[in-house]
Parts: sequence; C-alpha cells; structure tokens
Amino acid sequence: MNEEEKTAIIQNLNLRVGNDINDLKSTLQIQAELTTKRDLLLKDLNAANDEVPQKLAAALEKAELNSSHIDKLKCKSEELKKKVEAFLNKTEPLRNEFDKRFAAINKLEEVLIYLKSFEKIDDLSKQMKQSNDDEQLVLLYSELKNMCIQYQKGHRASYVKEYTHYWHNVLKDKLTKNYEDVLKLLKWPFSAPPENPPAPKEVLVKFNSLTKYLFLIEEPEELVNNNVTNEAWQVRVLLRPLKKRFQFHFTGSRQTARIDRPEWFLTQTLTWIKNHQGFVKHHVQPIADKLELKHVYAVDEFNAGLIALAAERLHTVLALYHTQSSKGEIADVDAAFAHAVDETLGFHRELVEITGKDINTVLSVLTKVETFLRWQTVEKKYALAKMDEILESPQWSEGVGSGAGAATGAALWIPRAADWLNFLELQLELVEEWRIRLTQLLSAGLDSLHVDSFLSADATSHPVTAVINAAHHTMTVLLQWAHSLHYLQLHFYRRQFHNFTQQQHHDEEFSEETTDTDYTESDDTPVKKNKEISAQALSLMEVELQAKNLALSEVSRRNSLVVELNQYDITMPIANPAVAEPLTGEDEAEEAGVFAEAPALLARLRDSGLASLAEHILLEFKAGLKDYKRQNLVVVEQLALCVSSSLCRPLAALCARLARAAHALAPPLTARLRAHLADIVDNYIFEEIVLESWFNTGGTMQFTYDVTRNLVPAFAPPNKVATEVYQLPRLLEACKILNLDYDDARRLRACLTKQSAAAEEHLDNHKIRFITPAQVLQILNQRTDLSDASSPSSVMELF
Repeated sequence: MNEEEKTAIIQNLNLRVGNDINDLKSTLQIQAELTTKRDLLLKDLNAANDEVPQKLAAALEKAELNSSHIDKLKCKSEELKKKVEAFLNKTEPLRNEFDKRFAAINKLEEVLIYLKSFEKIDDLSKQMKQSNDDEQLVLLYSELKNMCIQYQKGHRASYVKEYTHYWHNVLKDKLTKNYEDVLKLLKWPFSAPPENPPAPKEVLVKFNSLTKYLFLIEEPEELVNNNVTNEAWQVRVLLRPLKKRFQFHFTGSRQTARIDRPEWFLTQTLTWIKNHQGFVKHHVQPIADKLELKHVYAVDEFNAGLIALAAERLHTVLALYHTQSSKGEIADVDAAFAHAVDETLGFHRELVEITGKDINTVLSVLTKVETFLRWQTVEKKYALAKMDEILESPQWSEGVGSGAGAATGAALWIPRAADWLNFLELQLELVEEWRIRLTQLLSAGLDSLHVDSFLSADATSHPVTAVINAAHHTMTVLLQWAHSLHYLQLHFYRRQFHNFTQQQHHDEEFSEETTDTDYTESDDTPVKKNKEISAQALSLMEVELQAKNLALSEVSRRNSLVVELNQYDITMPIANPAVAEPLTGEDEAEEAGVFAEAPALLARLRDSGLASLAEHILLEFKAGLKDYKRQNLVVVEQLALCVSSSLCRPLAALCARLARAAHALAPPLTARLRAHLADIVDNYIFEEIVLESWFNTGGTMQFTYDVTRNLVPAFAPPNKVATEVYQLPRLLEACKILNLDYDDARRLRACLTKQSAAAEEHLDNHKIRFITPAQVLQILNQRTDLSDASSPSSVMELF
C-alpha cells in the first residue's frame, strides 16, 4: 500500500468518525461493515479454489476436440486442392479457346461501336442539312461537338473534327446573317445611348436567342487556334459596322482623316463606347453568364475592339509625323506631336472614367521606343519654352508652379514603372534648369537693389521676392510629390530595380565562374545551384508589384502621422503639410524620395535669397543706429518716456521695408524673414549697444521702453500680441538684468563673480537663458547704481 492510499483511508475514517473524541459510536458501525466485507471476500476465495480443477478439466477436453476437428479439415482441404488442380489442368484448353472467342467478340463489338459512331456523325450531318430550325440545328451541333470532345485520337477524331469545323462555319454564317438582320432592326450602331427598351420586345427576344445560339456553336478549345484572338464572335459582329465607319471617316484622304486632328477619331471612339457599352452589358453579357461561360467578358472585349482601332490609327498618325517633317507638309511637327500626346492622355483619362478600368492599349503606342524618345524630347522642348515664357512675363511669379512640373501630368498615366524612370530623369533635369534660372534671376535682382527698392509703391513686384517665392513653392511641391503614392511607388521601384540589376549581375558572374571551374561534385550540382539562384531572383513584374505594396504601406503610415498645418496662399493644397520643409542629416535623402537633393538645393536658394533680402533691409537700419549708439545712456534724464529720436527714423524705414517685403512674400516666408531680421537686430544691438554702454536709471528706462514698446512690436507677427512673442530674447533678457532690484543685482553679481560653477543655475532661476554668465556680469558692472553707492537702490524707487 502506497502513501496516497494510506492518506485516502485516513481521510475517510476522519470524515466518518468526526471531530468529537468522546462520541465513538460510529466506529462500531465501521468495524461491523469491514468485518462483513472481509467475510464475503474469504467466502469468494474459497469457492474459487474449489471450482478451478473442474474448469481446467473441461477446458482441456474441449481443446482436444477442437484439435482433432482441425486435423480433419486440413485433410479435406488437401483433397479439394488436388481436385481443383486436376480440374484446371483438364479445362485449360477449353478456357483458352473461350478467351480467344470472347476477345474476338469484344473486338467485333468495338468495331461495331466505331462504325456506329461514323453512322451517327453522318446521321447528324444529314439531319442538320434537312433542318431549317435554328434551335434544332444548335442542339444537333451540340451533339456533334460533344463527340468531338469525346474522341481525341485516330481517324475518327479527325473525321468528327472536320465535320464539327464544317458545320461550325455553316451555322456561324447562317446565324451571323440573321444576327446582322436583327441589328438593322435595332438600328445598330446607335447614334445616342439607346432607350429602355431600345427596340420592340420581339426583336430583342430574337437578338437574345441568336446571341445564345452563337455562344452555343463555339468550337471546342481543341479546334481553336491559340494565336487567334479569343473575343466572342458576337462582339466581332457588333464591331463590324463601327469598324467600317471608322475606316470610312478616319482613313484615306477625307477631311475627317487629317493627321493633325487626332482628337476627332479619339472623341468618336469615346462616343461609341458611351453609346454602346450599356447595351452590350445588359443584352450580351447576361446570356454568357447564364451559360456559365466564365471566359467571356463582352463589354471589355467590345471596348478593347474600339480602342484597338484608335490605337492603330494613332500609331499610323505618329509614324506619319516623321515622314511629314521631312516633306514639310506640317508647319510645326513638334506642336502636332505634342497635341497628339495631349489628346491621347486626355482620351485615356476619359476612358478610365467611362469604363472604370485602366486600359493601357493606347498608352502603349506612346511608350514604343522611337515614339517615347521623341515624346521626351518634345516635352523637354516645350517645358523649357514654358519656363522662358513664364520668366519673361511681368507676372511670372504667379506661374511658378508650372515651370518645374511640366512633365508630371504625362508621367502619371504611363503604364510601366520602367518608363516612369525615364520621365523622372527628364523632370529632375527640368527642376535643375529651373533652379539655375532662379539663381541667375536672384543674382540679377540683388544687383538691382537700391535704397528705395522696398520703399516705393511698386516694390511688391521686385524679382528678389519673386525668386524666393518660386524657390520655396517649387521645393514644397516637390516634397508633396515625393510623399504622394505615385512618386513613393517610383522611389521604391527604383530602389528595388537597383537591387534587381545587382542580383542579375551577380547571377551572370556566378554563371561564368561555374563555366570555367572544374567541379569535383556530381554533374548535376551546378545545375541545381543555378536553379536555386533563379528561383530566388525577382522578375521585373514582381519588382513593380513589391514597390507598389511598399508605397501603399508608406502612404498609410504617413497618413496616420499627418499634422494639420496652416496652408499658405500661393501654393496648391498640400497632401501632407507635415513635409513642407526638407529634413537635414541622414533622413534628408529618404524624405526627398525620388527627387534626391533637389528640394535641399531649392531650400538653400530660398534661404540665400532671404538672407540677402534681410541684409538689404538692415543696411540703412545699421547705419542709422550709429546715432543711437552714440547716445549716452549714462546721463539720460528721467523724462516722459517716448521712442528715442535716434532710433525712430531707422526703425521706421526697417518696418516699411519689412511690410513691403511681407506683402510680396508668402506667409511662411514672411515669418522666416521676420525671425531672421529679429535675430540679426537682437544680436547687433546687444553686442554694439548693450555690451558697449553704461546705464543709469534714466538710460535703463529709456532703453527698456525702446525695446519693449518699439523694437519688439516691430518684429511681432500681425496676428499676435507683442507681449506674447519672444523675438528679441537677448535684448529682453538684458532689460530684465538692467531692471533687477539693487539687492538682487548685487547678489547675482557676487554669485557670478565668486561661484562661476553655479552661475548657470542662478541665471536659470532668473529665466536668463540666451546670455552667457560673462555677458550678464559685464552688463551688471555697467549699471551705474552698482558702481555708485549714492544711486537709488532700485529703478522702481523712481516711480
């Protein structure tokens, strides 16, 4: 007995006996129960010991009987085997004869079935010749087609295929003639979208029946040539009159076939698609769906047929431009070519809106090598011409958005990402050309600056502000594009394509190494390695798909981080205003995306223009401050406070120039200029006046008034209160130091003199963060009250 059983018994006894040690009546009951169980077990054991010998004797007797019975069965089995073997030997010749005759009978039956199948084919053909009912003909043809599918080998297969092909052509011609007659009753092709219903009910019923029959008599796939287009025959019949009209109007020498008017046949193609695709959708496609013909897309096939006409004609027209340029029959071939491209892109946009699908048949004409190269050349020519036109215009700053993005609209509709890269190179070239011209204009504008440049009434049209606006706008637009789905996809595609080409180059090197090396392994080892490498390599289609997925993920991530910022007036709406400024450092290249360093260069041009403009605005101001600097602030009397006369004129001129410039610049640029001017003025006055002057109580009051009531408001944004901004931190902190109570000033000076290690902490307690401890000490030493004990202990004692 193990410990668990002992524990269980003890717990059971404790449960039944209870907790009262004086009441042990239950123990007698437990003893009686256990004694009864013991007696029963002993009785069972004694009975079992008495019955064992009897059961063993019976079992042995039964086993002996079974053994003898088995021996008898074995003897019978041996006798039966001998009889069977003798019978098989005796009947073997007969069985062989029966096998031969049965084989002959089966062969005769197969021949009979074979001949009956020919008879059935002939019978079906005779019935079809005698029948004039379209429905019956279609049913008989369906049986013939099933036989064609059933029989795939031998002469019979060729025989039934010939009959099937023959009757397919016969029925197709017959039903097509009836189909064309019904189309005439429907007044096909339509001159406008058909009414509902477009024709009498019986005509539509006949049309639907013939459409169904034409679907049912389609040849089996085994008879169809894979090289032939697989569009439904009904669609081809529907396209026939439209093709005739297209060829009549837009080919040959007719006036409507002019090659300098591609919009005529493109517009007509769109009109036909609008007028007819609804009818095909509601009266042809449902029949194919009902017959479960999953390979039939009637509307797409119908539209593709019309688009193919336009694409073929466009290809011819673009090819004729090359020949006409040499003959001189068209005055400006490049203009005609550009016009054809614009019309094609417009056609594609409208086509996507009408059909709801991105069909690239027409655009594939533009991306053929010769046409694509010419397209890029013409785009560059007209983009540069547009730049010249914009920059020569008196109001050229209003058209800054179109100078660098001339080739963008076209690239958005190019079907293949590989062609996008070519347009991207062109766009980057145009952006660089635009930046160079803006740089030249900025240099010329800076040379033309004079004293009254931003004081006269026409100062808002100065080229310097226009160039700054243009550079900032172009940079912002490039960053917006860089974060759009199209350019993100292009960015990732270029990166993935670079990795792909590196992998291809690596594979070629590995292939050369495997060719020149003697392998000691088995012969199939190099083949296996090459297959593994090929399996890992990405195809170009996979590269493009991967780039698209990465771009979608990046757009989703960026949209979750978008911060709402104020838009400025002169630019288009920005999809992600959070990227209006380029980053610096490691993240700059990634943020600029496909445009690389272009946004950073434009930002540098903008900042250079703003710095030069600020220098011009401050030129007279700094010169005028010489009188203010000569003002002796140590002997200023405590008079009624007003702006210093020596500060009034230069500050007024600065404010006037800043207002003119702010009116000409975009709000973000105005804020940059104002902050830049404030920083220069703050630093200049602090170094040239504060650190070089002594201040008595009256001088401190006058200087504080000049700073807080005149200089600070001059640089405060128009929509903010001057007290809420901190544009001149050094001057404001200098005023705070000059206006410290006498005791506080002495303690601070003592601390700065003796405990230089804790100086920054003391200055931080006084909220002085832009002035160094040495400068603070210098300002305190230049207070006359700290050097003259008879002076008032605090400026506040004067009030």
